[in-house]
Amino acid sequence: MKKWLGYIFVLIAALGLPSSLVAQTQGSSTPELLLVYWSAMDCPYCKHWESEASGMESSLKNSEEFKKLTYRVVKNKSLTDPYVEEDFPPDIRWIKERIDRGEEKPLGKPGWGFYVDRVRIAKFYGTKKWYEKNLPEIKRLVAKYSGGH
Repeated sequence: MKKWLGYIFVLIAALGLPSSLVAQTQGSSTPELLLVYWSAMDCPYCKHWESEASGMESSLKNSEEFKKLTYRVVKNKSLTDPYVEEDFPPDIRWIKERIDRGEEKPLGKPGWGFYVDRVRIAKFYGTKKWYEKNLPEIKRLVAKYSGGH
């Protein structure tokens, strides 16, 4: 009986069944794309970015790329206040934990952090070159990491 079990395990390993199943699972998974917007209620540049008049926020939210990512806002009351846990949506409080451990720094306001599977790979700051630099780069990153090269 033990001999037959040994043959079965050798056959399974030779066929590569477990590794092929793992490869199929890994190949079909899409990385989690997260864009975090850093803001403050009294930030004039943040208010400008968010305003309908500037159209900047809507240019992001109305893009095809926006549908492929998770978007979260971290906003506190004042530019001079540090961020506290309550400023973070519950599903991204892991970012606050990283900040507390010194592994990450909060971004300037307005600022955007782009994460792939919880790894920050890019950060953007300010509104001056939103249409020329920030928005095109965010779109490029979404296309790159969502498989839509």
